Amino acid sequence: MRRLLMLVLAVSALLLCLTRGGALLPVYAEPYPENTRELLEKSLSVVELDREITRISGLKSRTQSQIEQSENHLAEREIAIAAQREKAGRVLRSYYMGYKDFWLSALLSADSLPKVIRVWDTMDLILQSDHQTMDAYSEEYRQLKKGYERLQQDKNDLSAVQSQLIEQRARITALRNDVDQALAASGDEQMLLRLMEELQAYWKNVGLYEVKQHFKAMAAAMKNLPDFVKDNPGIVQTNGLKAKLVLSDQQLNDFLRSEDSRFDDFSFKFDDGLLTMEGDNGNLQVIIQGRYSIQNEPENAILFHVDKLVFNGLALPDTTRAELERDFDLGFYPQKLIKYVKATGVEMEDGFLTVQLAIGG
Repeated sequence: MRRLLMLVLAVSALLLCLTRGGALLPVYAEPYPENTRELLEKSLSVVELDREITRISGLKSRTQSQIEQSENHLAEREIAIAAQREKAGRVLRSYYMGYKDFWLSALLSADSLPKVIRVWDTMDLILQSDHQTMDAYSEEYRQLKKGYERLQQDKNDLSAVQSQLIEQRARITALRNDVDQALAASGDEQMLLRLMEELQAYWKNVGLYEVKQHFKAMAAAMKNLPDFVKDNPGIVQTNGLKAKLVLSDQQLNDFLRSEDSRFDDFSFKFDDGLLTMEGDNGNLQVIIQGRYSIQNEPENAILFHVDKLVFNGLALPDTTRAELERDFDLGFYPQKLIKYVKATGVEMEDGFLTVQLAIGG
């Protein structure tokens, strides 16, 4: 009973701190009791999983529509190719039934140059027509085969999307059950519900927008990183056909703050194989943590993967991190720095990002 009373008093105090003129204002989640923090974190995850389900459902509808259109188009192409198949068949039958021997005989039996030329021109026209017929059939068949391959890929994509949909629906059902059970056991369900609703509304209307704006600004800044590296001798160190890029976290901080003033409230740190970004502007606290990996297709690149995203003390789910990776490219492309180089390794330790480069790779 005492523990329950303490929880209610803590939440009540937080609500009083949050309230200004009757409206709730966002604050960080750290002061919350652990069970309240977990509840709020799950409530945010429910919101984000619901957004992901909406996205996947839309993708499923678009994929199904593409499959229907492809099937209709391929059926029409099957009809068109039937005529080409018949023409190609006639050409092949003429070869196997000896019709071309007739033209060879006519050519050999011509007793004057004008007759030879006329027979030759006629043969040439027929051969050109035959080749065009065969080429047209080959192209139609190639396009048909390509269409069926695309159709199969669409069907595979649809199957994957359906699996994702089932998985995310199961996750959100389980989360909602957890939230309902926690609320029922709290002893003050209405107060906690109001707190959850205010937090969810703040995330939807402000938090998500601000996080995306920061990612957008970072993606825009990263496009200019090659110019910053060129303007600062010593970041790229060469040794024969090998080179390496060594960037300190202080240099990264200076660069990003010069690109966008919103990074004045952010700090960036390289350590333990991770890039950690922390920002606090008084109303919004964000922690972003991730790693880089080398990608060679479709081009050599160092891509950033979001492993952790914390908003006002609450960790957001993998679906939100994946969305940010899809929408915003925080990668680095070495060949925009030096044309004939290739990144072969990347590590982050003790305040430095080190990228191994191979010249002529």
